[in-house]
Amino acid sequence: MKFPHVLATALALTALLAGCSSQHSSSPGTGSSASPGPGEGEITPSTTAGAAAPSATAAHGLDDWPTRPATADELPRSIRSTAVAKGYTGSSYLDMLTKQWHIRMSPRKKNDFNKKDDVPPVWYASGSGHPSAGSKMSIAVVWNLSGDLESLTCIADRAAPGHTDFLRACLELDHPSAKPASAAAWFKGALPSLDKAFEKTRKQMASPLYRSGRVVSYLLEYSNGKEGTACTARVLGTSA
Repeated sequence: MKFPHVLATALALTALLAGCSSQHSSSPGTGSSASPGPGEGEITPSTTAGAAAPSATAAHGLDDWPTRPATADELPRSIRSTAVAKGYTGSSYLDMLTKQWHIRMSPRKKNDFNKKDDVPPVWYASGSGHPSAGSKMSIAVVWNLSGDLESLTCIADRAAPGHTDFLRACLELDHPSAKPASAAAWFKGALPSLDKAFEKTRKQMASPLYRSGRVVSYLLEYSNGKEGTACTARVLGTSA
């Protein structure tokens, strides 16, 4: 099933940063080593191989996001992300975050989605670090062409030392409407609930949303094959 204009998601970046080699395409759950995947800069949940794609009857709006841990087919399909705040680049916080976790970011690159879609072009950058042998932490960032931050995605293997501190730090992004203490408290409660749901279903699971002004955050937990379980924290701007 294809969903034009709203295809790339956190897990498209997950595949990219995990080193997957799937081709850049218009089907859910794809990415490439060259770009985040079609439509990056949006939050429509995508899937890894074997996980359920959003169903034809899935809800469509941000207000329809489940208020409990949910599988991919229960999530809204077509929510367009926007700048977190006009003039906010996130550069200082991202510099701190990448230095603290020893993540080397790639130079910014432009993604125009092959000019085959009505999704505006964006800038993006990504990078990974290895806090221990065999474990990985990754960051991916999307900006609009004016340089305003649209989304921050952080991915950590559950086996990585300090992975919960890393994910929490990502959720504490210092955007203008941020409430870091509130975000940290939400994370403290959301992660155990997500863990429990994932262990029960062994399917990709998403947390409820955390909101701070027009900015929303959520967590994803899923099996990353031989790498074990991984968790994603995503922060993005919305028009709501």
